Amino acid sequence: MQSAKLTTRERQVAGLVAQGLGNKQIAAESVISPRTAQGHVERVLTKPGFNSRAQIAVWVIDESRQEKS
Repeated sequence: MQSAKLTTRERQVAGLVAQGLGNKQIAAESVISPRTAQGHVERVLTKPGFNSRAQIAVWVIDESRQEKS
C-alpha cells in the first residue's frame, strides 16, 4: 500500500494506532472527537484492505523502515 493513498491526518492516526492508542486516546492526542478518530481509523483499515489494528502497526513500521533506507 502506498502512503500517498492516505491523507495526512490518516497517516497521523495510523501512527497513533501503531503506538497502541485507542480511539479515545487518538482523539485526545489529535484534538478531534472520538467519533472522528473512529472514522479515521476505519478509513485507515479500509483503504489498504486491512482487517486489524495490528496490520496498521506492521504497515507503519514497514513504512518507517523504508523511509530510513
